[in-house]
Amino acid sequence: MSMALALILVAAALTLSGAGWFADPVGSRLMRLVPERYAGARKQAGETRYLELLHRTLAALDPSFRPSEAMLHSLGIARREWVVVIEIAKLFCAATAGLIAIWLAAGFFPSPVMEFAAFSSGFAGLMFAIHASIRAASFRRRARIRRELAFGIEMLCIFLEGGQSLDQAFRSFCDVSAEALPLMADIQRRLIAELNSGVPYEKAIEHWAENIGSDEAKPLAALFVDSLVHGTELVPHLRQFSLDLIEQRISALRASIGVKSSQLTVVMVVFFLPAILAFVAAPAIAGVAAALGASR
Repeated sequence: MSMALALILVAAALTLSGAGWFADPVGSRLMRLVPERYAGARKQAGETRYLELLHRTLAALDPSFRPSEAMLHSLGIARREWVVVIEIAKLFCAATAGLIAIWLAAGFFPSPVMEFAAFSSGFAGLMFAIHASIRAASFRRRARIRRELAFGIEMLCIFLEGGQSLDQAFRSFCDVSAEALPLMADIQRRLIAELNSGVPYEKAIEHWAENIGSDEAKPLAALFVDSLVHGTELVPHLRQFSLDLIEQRISALRASIGVKSSQLTVVMVVFFLPAILAFVAAPAIAGVAAALGASR
């Protein structure tokens, strides 16, 4: 009797937890007792499958979809729905450009080969232009994020050295960084919103790194997670991380100065040197010309 009761209780526990071969039919019947939750779960599962299928289809149609998705993540567009919508809009605009190119080519070269070439040129040209625009915007945002990230790390160190926990430091940073660090403040507000809604720290910090979108965000998120899980000391590592960021910025500035110097040298040789030579040699040339004229 006790064995049968134990088996019944185990089966009930497995059913309610969604495990086992009998979980789906019985669990579905139990979830139907709460219609709103059942409908919401089915809708969410259907939307996830639909987005996954659409995501794979777009990735197969457009080879630049994966790099564009990474660049959109670095722009702060991390939700898959928005990425899919932007990709569909890009394909629609490119197809429209191809049709316009066909219409323009039909007036000059009415042949199927030229129409196909015009459509391909218009489609590929607009796709390349949109991809280049997204890449340029991504690079600009990453540069701004890197400038704000070093100062933001210093602010976090100040809060942590003042005796606050990492959660309190995140919240204090969110409160004081609105004016000084606009990009980081927006990302920080998303992090605090996820923490307030009950998202685990590891997942929320992972989303925080994805919203930042720079190469330095993932190791920084790993430092935060290690501090939360293992209780490691965070401030010395953050200080070293900030110093590394500053060194990288200084190296990048030095490299840009070298590039500007070479560009300026080319400009001076092409534009300034002929004018200087003309200014220096003009009196001598004029004197020689006058002497030759007088000798005649």
